[in-house]
Amino acid sequence: MDSVTSATFVAEEPSHGLVRKAWDVTFRMGLRYIKNSYKDDPFRTFLEVCLIGFIVWYITKQKYNIGTNEIVLSEKEIDELVDEWKPEPLVPALTEFEREALDKAVMIDGPNGTKVRLASGTNNKPVLNFASYNFLGFLDSPELGKHAVESLRKYGVGSCGPPGFYGTLDVHMELEKQIAAFIGHSSAILYSQAFTTTLSVIPCFSKRSDIIVADEGVNFAVQKAIYLSRSKVYWYKHNDMADLERILKDVNKQLVGRRGKNALPRKFIVTEGLFQNTGDITPLVDLVELKHRYKYRIILDESYSFGVLGKRGAGLTDHFNIDPHEVDLLIGALCYAVGASGGFCCADKDLVEHQRLSGLGYCFSASMPGILTIAAADAIQALEVDPDNYLGTMRENTTLLRTLLKRIPGLQVDGVAESPLIHIRLSPETLVRMKRSGGTWTKTDIDCVLIELSEEALKDGVLLMRATYVDEHERLLPNSSIRICVSSAHTRKEIEKCAHAIKSAVSRITSKKR
Repeated sequence: MDSVTSATFVAEEPSHGLVRKAWDVTFRMGLRYIKNSYKDDPFRTFLEVCLIGFIVWYITKQKYNIGTNEIVLSEKEIDELVDEWKPEPLVPALTEFEREALDKAVMIDGPNGTKVRLASGTNNKPVLNFASYNFLGFLDSPELGKHAVESLRKYGVGSCGPPGFYGTLDVHMELEKQIAAFIGHSSAILYSQAFTTTLSVIPCFSKRSDIIVADEGVNFAVQKAIYLSRSKVYWYKHNDMADLERILKDVNKQLVGRRGKNALPRKFIVTEGLFQNTGDITPLVDLVELKHRYKYRIILDESYSFGVLGKRGAGLTDHFNIDPHEVDLLIGALCYAVGASGGFCCADKDLVEHQRLSGLGYCFSASMPGILTIAAADAIQALEVDPDNYLGTMRENTTLLRTLLKRIPGLQVDGVAESPLIHIRLSPETLVRMKRSGGTWTKTDIDCVLIELSEEALKDGVLLMRATYVDEHERLLPNSSIRICVSSAHTRKEIEKCAHAIKSAVSRITSKKR
C-alpha cells in the first residue's frame, strides 16, 4: 500500500510543479504587460480596467425575470379590459366640411377623356370633362391606345425592377433621347412618377449647406422637394422679379468673407414654368438675366408647361425662344399634356448621370412600364409631326373659353391668356352681395359655394372640380377656385356649352342669400 501511495505522489508532484510554473510565467507576463501598457498608454489600461469591471458587474447583477411580476387576470377581467380599450385613430377625424366634400366627390366610371361617365348618380349619360389635364387630347386618341395595347405582348404590364438593376428597357433609352432632342437639351433621364421626379431632382443636387431661392407660388411637389433638400431657403414674392433680385443681392452679400468648407455653397433659383395654382407663366427672360448676373443655377419645373407652351410645345424655353441649356435642370411630366405617366429631367450629361446614382426616385423605384413609355413616345412624335393641329386647336379653345367666361357677371378669371389651365372664382364684390348678414367669408364658406357651383354645372352635363390643397402644408395657400382644363379635343360647341353651364350655375348660386 505504501509503495502504491509513494508512486502516486511521485507522479503527481511533477504535474503540480508544472501547473505552478505555468501560473508564475503567466502572472509575470501579465504583470509585465500591465506595466508596459501603463507606461506607453495609460488611457488604454484605464479603458481595459473599466471594461473588465463592466463584465464582472454584468455577470453578477440580478437578472430581470419576466415571470416574477406577472399579474394573473381572470377571463372576466380580460373581457372587461378588451371592451374598454379604444384604439387611437390612424388619421384625425374629418371635419363636417371634409365629410361633406368627400361624400360629394365625383368618381369616373370607365376610361378618362373629354367625355366621361360617372359612377355616381342615376343618369348614365356622358358628361363633358373639364377637370382633367388632358390638354392635347391624347387620352382620346384611339391610335395611341391601340399601339400601346399591342406593346403588351412584348413588354408586359411592368418592368418589376429599378432602372439601375434590370428595369431598363430599350424603349426607355429611346424615349430619353427623344425627349432631349425634342426640348433641345444635352441629355434626359426618365422617372416612373411625375411627383417623385421633382422630389428626387432637387434634393439630388441641393444639400444641407446649399441655398435655394424659390417662388412662393410653386406647387406642392416643389415645396416638398425643397423641404427634403434641407437647404437654406429664401422665398420671393410670386413672379416678382424685383423682389427676387433683392433677395439674390442680400444672399450674395451674406456670403462675402465667408470661410471654410461652406464658403461657396451651390445656389439655385427654383420656380415653375406654368404655375399649377395660378395659371401664370414665369418671365424666363428676366430669370436667365438674373441667373448670370448673380451666379445662380436655375431649376425649372415644367410639369404643366411641357407640351403646352411654345411653337412646338417644348415648354417655356420654346415659348420665349431661349436656349434650353440656360436652364440647368429642367423637370417635366409625361402624365399631363402627353397623357402617359412618369416624368423626366433634362440637363447636361454629367448632371443626368449623377442622378442615375443619386436620384432616389430613379434608384429605388420600378421603372416606367413599357406600355406607358411607348404611349409617351407616340404622343411626342405626333406633336412633333403636326404641332399646329394640337397646339393651335387648344389655344383657340382656350381663347374662346376665356372670352366667354369674362363676360359672366360676378366671375373672376385668373391666369395668362396662353394658359389652358384656368382658375375661376367669384369676385369679392359678388361675395359681399351674397352675404345677407354682412359678415366676413371664411375659406370654408367659399369652398362650399364652389362645390355647389360645380354641382350646378354638373346638372347641365359639365364636370368641373374645385382646386384642393393640403392647407396646413402650403407655403402660400391659394385662394379658393375652380380649376378648368381646356383640351384640344374639345369642340367649339362643347366650349360654348361649358361657358353656358358656368354662367347658369353662377346665376343660380349668386341669387341665394347666405
